[in-house]
Amino acid sequence: MKMIINTGNIRVGGMLQVALSFIHELRNIPEHEYHVFLSPEVERQVRKDKFPPNFRFYSFIRFSGYSDLLMRKWMNYKKLKRLKLLERVINPDVVFSVFGPTYWKPRAPHVAGFATPHYVYPESPYFSEVPFSHRIKQSLFGKLRLMMMIRNIDFLIAETAEVKERLINHLKVDEHRVFHISNTLNEIYHEPEKWTYRAKLPPREPGELRLVTISANHLFKNLRIINEVINQVRILRPGLKIKFILTMHRREFKNLGTNRKYVHFTNRLNVNECPYLYSQCDFMFLPTLLECFSASYPEAMKMGLPILTSDLAFARGVCQDAALYFDPVDARDIAKKIVFLHENPELQENMRKIGYEKLPAFGNSRERAEKYVHVAKLAAKSPASQKRGLHSGIILPSLTMPSAPANPLA
Repeated sequence: MKMIINTGNIRVGGMLQVALSFIHELRNIPEHEYHVFLSPEVERQVRKDKFPPNFRFYSFIRFSGYSDLLMRKWMNYKKLKRLKLLERVINPDVVFSVFGPTYWKPRAPHVAGFATPHYVYPESPYFSEVPFSHRIKQSLFGKLRLMMMIRNIDFLIAETAEVKERLINHLKVDEHRVFHISNTLNEIYHEPEKWTYRAKLPPREPGELRLVTISANHLFKNLRIINEVINQVRILRPGLKIKFILTMHRREFKNLGTNRKYVHFTNRLNVNECPYLYSQCDFMFLPTLLECFSASYPEAMKMGLPILTSDLAFARGVCQDAALYFDPVDARDIAKKIVFLHENPELQENMRKIGYEKLPAFGNSRERAEKYVHVAKLAAKSPASQKRGLHSGIILPSLTMPSAPANPLA
């Protein structure tokens, strides 16, 4: 089978980790021919010389990095033209976009991962917390992206069973076009010999409590609440030396004022630098308002860190009893939960134990890659006469969903 692996729209965060992991794991599935489209961020972390001859790489770096709006639009148009040209030359059996949505509609069957929670969690407090202007902008562009996703993608991969059900029920996606394949932590977490130690934190003050958040500063991550959380912790426990560890540049996080001393910025990290950062911290902290699946959850479980996160459906679905939950828009409630967990070492140990026990349920990177390729094979079998898009019914028996015995991913 000849596959295009499209990562051209991937920049940061969990999507970047999944893309890198998938590309590297494909070396263990040598019977196919892989044509990998690289975004600049993916390209920087892929050693192309380490891959066998059945891999071919295509750089898209010249289409990025422009600050002028008109130039960005022009480069996006040029990028789309190149995608279409390359597909005609390669003539693949299937196109696999690691994550959508995408403005590109390939001629070949198109499989994509789904990680846009805005479409399936309309009840999230995010939509009432963000500025009104941002809400309007996101509503307009969100509808366009949703339309593109439904039109340009033929098969979706959801990271949790709940997201799969929401796609079917909320967006009316044909149930036979959605597969559930769990996300997991990067294989690097099982290979300490490959860790790098650049992200060394300053010496710990006596009694210092460190909470780590490995994330870009997206609005939906809700990291801006940290400033008020610090204020509330100082009211509740004036003597507690708390330190938030954030993987971004300090210029990305404003208005800390005198609370700046309670936050340490590491700048962005590569995936092989993250395990060591976890090992220097006490709790994983994620006040996010929207997720499909955050790899930070299984990463924290693997590294033995108790999890403090939002009391929302997506978090509970992944973490269950391995986390302590708070109201993500109530800084005082967050501060209370931080103090409560800090002062209950038995609870911490129990959460670590539950986290370790949950890890096998997420599978591993190789299993995920094998399942991705299997879905790609099934998609490649879809007849040329089959209608395209996520709202079209599937008539091919082998593409039935987990409720039917025919689906090998059940």
